Parts: sequence; C-alpha cells; structure tokens
Amino acid sequence: MSPSPTPLLASVHESRMNESEIRCAGRISEAPTANRTLGTWEKGTWSIEPARKLAESYPHFSPWKPATKAAGAPAAVPGDLGNQLEAKLDKPTVVHYLCSKRTDSYFTLWLNLELLLPVIIDCWIDNIRLVYNRTSRTTQFPDGVDVRVPGFGKTFSLEFLDPSKSSVPISTPWWRALWAGATHEVRTSGGPPMTGAELQQQPQAWKDKYIHAFVALGPPWGGVAKTLRVLASGDNNRIPVIGPLKIREQQRSAVSTSWLLPYNYTWSPKKVFVHTPTANYTLQDYRRFFQDIGFEDGWLMRQDTEGLVEAMVPPGVRLHCLYGTGVPTPDSFYYESFPDRDPKICFGDGDGTVNLQSALQCQAWCGRQEQEVSLQALPGTEHIAMLANATTLAYLKRVLLGP
Repeated sequence: MSPSPTPLLASVHESRMNESEIRCAGRISEAPTANRTLGTWEKGTWSIEPARKLAESYPHFSPWKPATKAAGAPAAVPGDLGNQLEAKLDKPTVVHYLCSKRTDSYFTLWLNLELLLPVIIDCWIDNIRLVYNRTSRTTQFPDGVDVRVPGFGKTFSLEFLDPSKSSVPISTPWWRALWAGATHEVRTSGGPPMTGAELQQQPQAWKDKYIHAFVALGPPWGGVAKTLRVLASGDNNRIPVIGPLKIREQQRSAVSTSWLLPYNYTWSPKKVFVHTPTANYTLQDYRRFFQDIGFEDGWLMRQDTEGLVEAMVPPGVRLHCLYGTGVPTPDSFYYESFPDRDPKICFGDGDGTVNLQSALQCQAWCGRQEQEVSLQALPGTEHIAMLANATTLAYLKRVLLGP
C-alpha cells in the first residue's frame, strides 16, 4: 500500500461559488480532507455544508473569505495522449505495402481508431514513433512525417481524441465553458511536471506578471510506477485492439516515458518496482533495467531529462493540485518471463495511473514559496475521469472565473 499523506497545515476558504479547498502554509497533525468530500451538488447548487462542519471541527482553519478575481486568458497543456495530432506524409520508405508513403493533406494521426486495426497499426506506429539521436541527444519524427496539433487555442482537439467522436470524450461541454477569466495554466497528467520545468527556469518577475495560478490535474510530480511496465512490456492504455508488445516500440521512443520513471525524492531507493526470477529493480537500478530490456537508449533519455525539475525548487506561482485517491493504482510488478510477457501487478493508492505519493509532492512546496499551495483530493476519481468530475469542474470554474 502507498504511504499515508504527509501532514500539512490547511485553511478552508469560501468563494461565491460555494466551494472549498485545502490550502497549505505549514504543518499540522493531519490532513483532514484526504478521505472525504467537502461539498455536494443539491438541486444544481454546490452545497458547502460538509465543509462548514469540517471547518468547525478543526479550530486551526482560518475564517471563511472570498477568493480574489483576476483577469486574463487561460492556457491548457494536456498530458500524454491528451489531444489530437495530425500528420502529413512524404516518406522515403514504408514498413508495409498497405502503408501510405505520401499524402496530399494532413490526416488524423491520434486518434483514428481505424488506424489501430491489425496490419494497419504497423503503419501507424511507424508514423507516430520518435527517433532518438544518440549524438545530438535530441528526438524527432521519422523522415517524411510532419506532425501538427490541430486547433491551437481552441478546445475541440482536447474534447475528443477522435474527431469522428467515435471514442469516449475526455472532457465535457463544461470544459469549454471554463475557458474565460484569469491568466492560468491548467495542466493534466504529464503536463504538470513539464510546466514545473518551464516555471523553474523563468525569473520571478516574469511569473508575477504573466501567471496568476497554475492548476495541476493528476500531477505525477515524482514519476509513476507504471512507467517501468510501459518500458518493459508495453501498455495498451486499455485499448483492446492494441497489443502491449505491439505498442511498446512507440512508447519507448517517447523521451517523456523515461522521464516519468519514479524519482528518489518521492520514493524509497530500496523499493523494488520490478521483480523477476533472476533480478529485482529499484530506482537505483535503471541503467541495468534498460540494458536487460534491450533498450539502452532509454538510459540516455533518462539522463537527458531527470534534471529538468528540481524537486525542492517550488514553481513560484499560486499552485492548485487536484488528485485522485482510492483507485487501485499499479505500484510494483512481478514478471515470470521478463520482459516480453504481461506481469502480475501489485496495487497501491492513487488515481489508477498516478500514485498518491507522487501527486502529493505538492506538499513539499508548502512554506517554500510566498505563493499559496492548495491541494484538493478527489476520492474515488480515476485519472482521466477527473476531467469530468463535478468537484474538478466546480473548482476550475471558481479559480478561472472568480467569485
């Protein structure tokens, strides 16, 4: 099981949206909202009665007061698999005679379910994979593949990964309604650590001028355990027509995969993430792990990226961390045949993808920056489902639109 959350000092504030949150500024003996909901929807209105009772039971909570409102434009940065991609081809070679070598216009690369059919999926993997250059330590798309993100500045490419809307939506019409109000960065999944790296490199004066708040949804600050399975034997992200080993090449080729391996500032260096009949692997064994799975470029990718985010350097902006709890989340893996067979999985706490201790890295910045750090638990909420979670949407609406 995952360890209990680190204690933090919290204060509850009420806005005119009648919503509550945890804001940390120091330390106390417990985090009271770790396992409860602070409000409920009643006849279309957000009720704060549970939060009021909670506040009354903790005398160290500060008085209720409205949040302030700011003006500007929001920016959203989705995580892995979080938005549509289009490609145009003019390739020197193809992997199969059924694959298109050249296209006159851009077509949907991610996600078009028809491209995931047997045989055709080989064409798709060859187009969406990345190529790592060991000399320059850079990554690019294959020769003759031009990739772009459609609808920059709009939301349609976030709402449905599949433009035909044949796939399950990853957000709701509410998502569109939220894009007005303050200057914020709303990041999901792999977006938060990337944003953290960006903010740590910016001068404080720039952040004070341009960033009102940073909202992180399901943030894997300390990496995620399931990354070791992705690299070893692949992960089809619950898309049944894709075999894990088939998609493994593409997943390994993304530098961000190796970047999201667990970090020693969140996990014990002695924790065994992967058990096999002949060897065990902790976060101190990554080089040997990459050698044993036959992917030594991964070790170079890890070295290239692991220093991008300094664990104890706070982002220097007002920070909101929303994270799921109570969902079985991969914590470690046992392989009877390594690495080309699916492992048995040991589960811990989290949102099904991001382990709880990784998301709670936000707490490390309490008291290390002048700006407020707020944490909001979403009990029973799965990683992708939090985008349509009522608490998430109410929280975002309050932050973006103000009272």
